[in-house]
Amino acid sequence: MHVSLNSRLGLIFALALLVLVVFWPSAQVYAREWQDFTNITFTHGWLVLAVSVALLVRSRREIAAAPGRPSWLALAALAVAVFAWLVCYRASVQDLHITILPAIFWLAVTAAFGTSVGLLIAFPVVFFYFAVPSLAQLGPPLQSLTVGAMRVLFSLTGPAVQISGDLIEIPNGLFRIQEGCSGLHFMIVGLAVAALNGELHRDPWRIRLAQLAFMACLALIANWLRVYAVIESGYLTDMRSFLITGGHYWFGWGIFALTLIPFFWLTARWGESGEAAAATIPLTAAVSGSRAIPIASLAATTLVLVALPLLSSGVRAMQPPAPLRTTIVAHAPWVPVAADTQSVWLPMFPGADQEQRTAYQNDAGDVVETYRVAYRTQRQGGKLIGTGTSVGGDSLRLRSEGIVETSAGAFREGQFVDRSHARSLIWYRYEMGDRDFVKPLLGQLWYGLLATVSNPPAGLVACRTSCGAGRACDDGRRVLTDFSAHASAPP
Repeated sequence: MHVSLNSRLGLIFALALLVLVVFWPSAQVYAREWQDFTNITFTHGWLVLAVSVALLVRSRREIAAAPGRPSWLALAALAVAVFAWLVCYRASVQDLHITILPAIFWLAVTAAFGTSVGLLIAFPVVFFYFAVPSLAQLGPPLQSLTVGAMRVLFSLTGPAVQISGDLIEIPNGLFRIQEGCSGLHFMIVGLAVAALNGELHRDPWRIRLAQLAFMACLALIANWLRVYAVIESGYLTDMRSFLITGGHYWFGWGIFALTLIPFFWLTARWGESGEAAAATIPLTAAVSGSRAIPIASLAATTLVLVALPLLSSGVRAMQPPAPLRTTIVAHAPWVPVAADTQSVWLPMFPGADQEQRTAYQNDAGDVVETYRVAYRTQRQGGKLIGTGTSVGGDSLRLRSEGIVETSAGAFREGQFVDRSHARSLIWYRYEMGDRDFVKPLLGQLWYGLLATVSNPPAGLVACRTSCGAGRACDDGRRVLTDFSAHASAPP
């Protein structure tokens, strides 16, 4: 059976639909973020999707004419990618599983239709990544760059400002450079425009990279000018400027739009003309190789996409949930005392299946508070690591952290301070199945690996004491070292 102009493209879209259905949790995240008009960073996602689809349709002749030699290497890579997605999904590491999804689609098409077709759809798939919400990880470094730029700009122009962390204090007001002020939306949209411009003009890769770098600089400058103008207008109007009361975001888009003028004016003069480059890519060239519908490779690709998630779900369904661990029990010289109901330490772990608080005191009067939290199954909105979870809680602010080694094993150590400036030392670690971890991501991935074939519990155990008088919390560290050595289920 031979391929018409549109039938191969139709099969590719059918594979895309199958991927979205099988891996719906990732697709659900895309849809939710693209419709979030409160935090609007990824509301351009629908447009990016439409452009990616249009680019595929634009290449339909090349796709139909390309040789169809199934790639069994891509099929093996697809199985690995599906397994990696399952691990990340079961681990509730959202940024990873939504990042893997477009790669699964590309590998599925390449496995079914061959490397030639895979190369033809590579740009639309890569372009789709401009809509993937995991790009939010770029927000914090861009935020830091913005604060640094404000430090330089105000040192040159005034007024005198005091900058502490993300707070910028001017003589008559205070501004916080939040992550939303990082310019991430400008950066993503700008890079998408630059990438699309290079693709439409068939520019060489060196020209495309130069365009991306140029646009990145313009996006940074646009955001810096926006933030600078908002703070400066606050100073000049005694904090009454409309830019402060809500107009600063669209003001920023106005500045960003102006930066597109020099971008298109300069990049139009770079590299080969679009016509010359496009002429090197035949639309309907006769190529060697079979263009029959690859029934065997399509069936194998579909089997990998569907069977692995079904097999994982089936095996998990046959495994009963493991019991949760018991609370900490300490031995002499530590004795249990009534837990302080007014304690400033209030860890936050929404949706937990088990929470236990205890307290112990030794002969010297040292007090250690302990806390254990556990989940029978981790999920979005109910997991150890993620938005809304905190070992210190709202009342304690983290000042420094590290890892300590003791006779009872390794712990993650955090030094915290409360609103009265009293300092606390907290030791904690994660319990993933039958292993303990002090590195959160590693622990979550281990949990995800176990959760592909079973229902392991996940927990965290922590203990807190006062730092004492020493600047380095040496007294608190000594107390926790002794406590952990005498605990039968050491934290």
